[in-house]
Amino acid sequence: MCAYSSLASLDANTEPASTVAGPSSLPARPPSQNALNTQGTRPDAKRKRRPKRKRAPGSETNATEDGGEAAHSDVPEETYSTPWIDTLGQTAYESKAQRLHDEIVAFFEYAAPTPDERHARATVIAQVAQVVRRRLATASVDTFGSVAQDLYLPDGDTDLVITTPHTYDDETKKRVLFQLAALMRNTGVTDRVLVVAHARVPVISFQTAPDLGSLKIDISLNAADGLRAVPILRDYFKRMPALRFLVLTLKSLLSRHGLNSASSSGLSSYGLICLAISFLQLNPAGRPAAYIERPLESESLGVLLMDFLKYYADEFPYETSYVSVAQGKVLPKEEKGWENASRPESLCIECLMNPENDVGRPTSKIRTIRALFRETHSLLEAYPFDAPPGPLNVLGTVLGVSESTLAHRALIKEVVTSGRLTMALHRVQNSGPPAGVPSGRRPPPSSAQQPYPPRQYSRTNGNADSRDGKGLPRRPPPPTAEGGGQVSARPGAHGLPARPPPPEAGYPQRGAGRGGGPTSGGRLLDRISDPQASKRRRG
Repeated sequence: MCAYSSLASLDANTEPASTVAGPSSLPARPPSQNALNTQGTRPDAKRKRRPKRKRAPGSETNATEDGGEAAHSDVPEETYSTPWIDTLGQTAYESKAQRLHDEIVAFFEYAAPTPDERHARATVIAQVAQVVRRRLATASVDTFGSVAQDLYLPDGDTDLVITTPHTYDDETKKRVLFQLAALMRNTGVTDRVLVVAHARVPVISFQTAPDLGSLKIDISLNAADGLRAVPILRDYFKRMPALRFLVLTLKSLLSRHGLNSASSSGLSSYGLICLAISFLQLNPAGRPAAYIERPLESESLGVLLMDFLKYYADEFPYETSYVSVAQGKVLPKEEKGWENASRPESLCIECLMNPENDVGRPTSKIRTIRALFRETHSLLEAYPFDAPPGPLNVLGTVLGVSESTLAHRALIKEVVTSGRLTMALHRVQNSGPPAGVPSGRRPPPSSAQQPYPPRQYSRTNGNADSRDGKGLPRRPPPPTAEGGGQVSARPGAHGLPARPPPPEAGYPQRGAGRGGGPTSGGRLLDRISDPQASKRRRG
């Protein structure tokens, strides 16, 4: 690697004695500070350490001689293939642009969702919506973005928006999103979910379980702009047939280089669509209208792609202007107050629904995107079209399908055809709290729960038939068997010993208290029942 080129100039015979050889092909470890001190050298003053750089997962850095860092990754670079080329024959072409047009059409048809992918995505979306309604019974769940336009890559995200009859404040919205995230985990839709609560539009982001297709889903709450943009963009796609081919090709280009997400300072799908619409509106190269309205008949997709790359790489006035699709013009930034002294070349795009919103504001990597467009244009332009050594593959020099994408498509086909998707949907439907019960709360007691047994000697409401001659409640007779004999005692409720049978069918014995001795209650009852006998005893 170039980071290690300076090490070759070191003389092997001058290596310090205290140097320890590094593992494998890494350079030798420099002498330690203690070894320098033993040679009489004073240690340098403590230097202020620089903050560590953020690195991609799986990457490491090695120190070089000049104090810099050489980055390398232990994860092998993913390989890409061009399977759409197999659908094209060895037809003779008049120009490279004509061949590029056919390859764009072939790529578009290959990247389009298969019937299995459409079925899997539709059923998973319906199941996720059903899980959402367990918490928000009156809410509606709709798709927007690329899925709503049927213009998504095989491993693209699915954008969902939840609309409730009433609005929530910011704190309530965040709390509901966290509750929905827990509900997605508890029902088995996913095992890991991320809540982006501090974004301009808070969302929950997760990837479904493998049996559910490993689909990437983002859910927002009451985000009306994305939903209102669906019919507007659909009308542009209908009026500009070339737009659909350009957008899908450019999305794949940005995705391959990790520049297709606004959350990572790249260009969002909505922003890319706005740039493509503005390009076709302005038509800076002055192409015929048939190139935009009838691209398949005029075979113009290759020409339009080259014009787009050149225009947004070097010709668009980023410093002074912004894109306005609604007006079909490029207008000065000062009208909106969107000048940025720290980033004069920032990309500014007027939102179709909210004109005061700058869609391009999160795209801080616009210089990297412009460099990508410039390099892609150069590679396509320099492709040797005359007498190639093998079959032509113009688009394959800049685009490709990764191995992970091929594996994902194979997974979806397998879970659909084997029935794993259907079984996983049933598990999600039967898991978690029942419908109508908020997550985290106990359901009401079921009817199968047995109440406590009634008291055996409960006092009645004073019916004459239920009292004896002295006005006391009658004791129920002991149960008898069919033959007339007394039924043996059986264990009582809750595992307690059986209540002993009464000594007789009448009322309790007088003078028998709880402890077995006489009680004053018997004398009192005698005086009440026979007052004359009580007077005789006193006399």
